[in-house]
Amino acid sequence: MSLGVKKTEVKQITEALKKLTKTADELLDEAADINLQFTVKKIPKLTNKTIKIKLPHGLHKKNTEVCLFVKDVNKKSREHELSSDHFQDLLKSKGVTCISEIIPLKSLKLEYKPYEAKRNLSQNYDMYLADSRIVRLLPSLLGKSFYGRKRQPVQVNLEAKDLKKEITNAVNNTRCIITGRGPVSMVRVAHFDLKTPHIVDNVMSALEQLVSAIPGGAANIRNVYLKTKDSMALPLYVSMGSIEEVNLPNTKKTRKELVVDEITTVEEGKVEITPTGFVTVVKEGQKGGKITLRGKRSGKKGLTPKKKKRKLNKAKKT
Repeated sequence: MSLGVKKTEVKQITEALKKLTKTADELLDEAADINLQFTVKKIPKLTNKTIKIKLPHGLHKKNTEVCLFVKDVNKKSREHELSSDHFQDLLKSKGVTCISEIIPLKSLKLEYKPYEAKRNLSQNYDMYLADSRIVRLLPSLLGKSFYGRKRQPVQVNLEAKDLKKEITNAVNNTRCIITGRGPVSMVRVAHFDLKTPHIVDNVMSALEQLVSAIPGGAANIRNVYLKTKDSMALPLYVSMGSIEEVNLPNTKKTRKELVVDEITTVEEGKVEITPTGFVTVVKEGQKGGKITLRGKRSGKKGLTPKKKKRKLNKAKKT
C-alpha cells in the first residue's frame, strides 16, 4: 500500500523549496541537502532501528568529506600510521577516491578519548564509515557525540571483492533511524546539485521503501514534509485517517513452556528449564532435593561453571 503521492506534487514542492533556499545556497556556495521528514501515528516498539534506503541517484557531492574508521593492522605496534598507510594504499589500488580521512582504532582510543575531542570529531566530516570488523567496538569509543546525534558510522566490508562498489553504495545511499522514542523521523534523500527530475525520483523511491519498512505501513504515516536543514517544512502528504486504523505487529515474545530433561551428573536426577531462564536440578525421591541455578538463557550474570559444579556435587552426595 502506497501513500498515493504523485511525481507532479513532489516536483512542485521541490521547486518551492529550491526558491526558499536559493539565497542561502548562493551565500554558502554549497548545495543544500533535502530531507524527508515524516510523523507516525503510533510509535513503533523499536530501538534505533536502521532502515537502509537505496536511491536511484547518488547523494555524494564533490565537496563531501568522508571519514573511515579501520582496524589496527598490527595491534602490538603503537604506530597507528602503519594502519592508515595500509588502508590508504588498499583504497587507492581499488580506485576509491572519496575517503577524506582514515582513523585506525588505536588512534581513536588514544587521541579521541576526551569528550571534547569526540564531539569535535563528530562535527568535522559529512559522513562516517566503519570497517565491519570493528563496528561493535565503536559505541563505547565514540559515545553520545555520535550515537546520540545520529552520526553513527555506516558499516562497510573492507574485504569485499568489489571494494569500490561497496564504498560507493555506502556513500551514495541513505539510512533512516527509527529511535522508538518519538513520532518524528527524518532522512536525507537528495541535494540541490541534483536535477529536479532526479530529486523527484529519489523522494518517490525513499517514500516507497519507508512505507514498506515502517511498522503499520502507510496507515501509520500521519504526514510527510520536505525541508532543508534551515528551511521551513513544506507539506507533501497529510493523512486524514484515524489512529485506530493502525495495526502494529506484535513484538512480544511468546512464552515458552517448562522444559524437563534428564541430567547425567546427578543420579536419578532431572533438570527443569523455566521460560525465564532458571535451571532447577531435581533429584527424584528425596525431600528438599531441588537446587536452583541461573542459566545462560536468562542473559543475566549467574553462577560460574565451577560453582555450578560444586552445587551439583553436593546434590549428588545427599
